[in-house]
Amino acid sequence: MSFARLQHGGPLRQAFIALGLALFVLWSAAPVLWLVLSSLLEQKALIAQPPDLSLVNFTFENFSTVIGAAAALGRGIVNSLIVALFSTALALALGAPAAYALARLSVPRADAISFLILATQMLPGIAIAIPLFIVISRLGLIDNVLSLGSVYLSFNLPIVIWILRGFFLGIPAGIEKAAAIDGAGTFATFWHIVLPISLPPLSAAAVFAFVEAWNEFFFALILTRQQAQTVPLVIANFAGQYQTVFGQMMAAAVISVAPVILLAVLFRNQIIRGFADGMMKG
Repeated sequence: MSFARLQHGGPLRQAFIALGLALFVLWSAAPVLWLVLSSLLEQKALIAQPPDLSLVNFTFENFSTVIGAAAALGRGIVNSLIVALFSTALALALGAPAAYALARLSVPRADAISFLILATQMLPGIAIAIPLFIVISRLGLIDNVLSLGSVYLSFNLPIVIWILRGFFLGIPAGIEKAAAIDGAGTFATFWHIVLPISLPPLSAAAVFAFVEAWNEFFFALILTRQQAQTVPLVIANFAGQYQTVFGQMMAAAVISVAPVILLAVLFRNQIIRGFADGMMKG
């Protein structure tokens, strides 16, 4: 069979595509599958070399233990929800107008400003950890969920602006000109016309910001103590001084990722369309 036939179509080409997709899905899903399997294994079977995956070693004891001691995990989930929702709401409230201004208004050097905003993501968190800790400490906001959410805004806001600016650039100028003819100002055009047609990229940006805040570990570690601990810190606490209870840690992780997976499933169409409209047009 010639290369030309493989390139332009035929069952062999379809087989290669299907195999490639299957391998990609397997590679992507393998960590999640291992997470679930580990949460159902007894400790001795999990730490064996190699892990003993016999059916007799599967149990729900890890989940019952974690749920039985649900105070810490429940507080962590509530804290993560508050931090993630607060950070996401702020990122959208500030990022959408900023992205619209950079895309549609006569802002000098808008492209350079947009690049500098995105370039802030290249700065490693460890570089600002000490000065950030000093500032938050002197303000008396250590172990505070709202201050932690404000810190998360610093890395959520640039991505939100970048995604939404790309979408706003793709909106036909005729829509805004028609609104201007009808007497709508810049804010009225943005609020009543642009935002309602921007739900897919807004949803994509919101889910991205929420997941980033939900999963963040480093700043939560240095800026919280007990009351404001988030889910990643609670899970890390299962690593004891002498022994790490991997099964219980994995069970807690399964419980903690369930809201994120549910969010991704519910908004999957908006996420795909939002990133396609925002990133491709940008």
